Amino acid sequence: MLIANMSPRTTGKTTDTGWLSHALLEDEENYDVVGYDADHSKQFWRWSQPEKGNFPFPVHLQASAKFHQEVVPPTGKGIAMVDCGHTENHIFIADSILRVADLVILHMSPTAADWERIVEPETAKPFKDILASSAPLRATGRKPETWVLLNRTVSNAGSTGYYRDEMTKEGYEVFTTVIPRAERFGDCMGAPVEGATKTAFGALVTEMKRRGLLPVSAAQEATR
Repeated sequence: MLIANMSPRTTGKTTDTGWLSHALLEDEENYDVVGYDADHSKQFWRWSQPEKGNFPFPVHLQASAKFHQEVVPPTGKGIAMVDCGHTENHIFIADSILRVADLVILHMSPTAADWERIVEPETAKPFKDILASSAPLRATGRKPETWVLLNRTVSNAGSTGYYRDEMTKEGYEVFTTVIPRAERFGDCMGAPVEGATKTAFGALVTEMKRRGLLPVSAAQEATR
């Protein structure tokens, strides 16, 4: 399957993508992970290089409006993790990725600024409209399944629950798992990722499996 990690602007998306990729790789399901950097900044790709994060899976440069023609989503336990360019600036790349995405994770901090950029942007296209416009171009004729991941959250802060409710009102599904604001995540770029399954990203993988968003073995399927 192909998971598109998206956001209108920078909201910890690349950091989340790197940690979630490692949590999938470390999971008991033994997912076969491959990364695609579809952002002109090349941060995901640079982070993966031997002299920096030394990722145990390949990350390919793929910031192309022809992404849907050049990348075939893997099958079985294969998962392509795509770090997408910001939709505010790279809408043609986003449109191409959405044509083949099996799942979209919309990365969002629980702030007024992020909510506005997603729901009521001043000069860009609302994210909901971007998703809807992809439907006629997809094999299914339907927009891809999309879930919001709240990140950079603060323990016991009311903003997390508030923006969870606001995004739910907008028609989005929102993960129960949140990614906390932590130095371990905030200053990790360029260093190896270790023990991802023991963090909130491991909990996120568990939730994704429970919700049927990831392929699982027959034994795991029976327990859902």
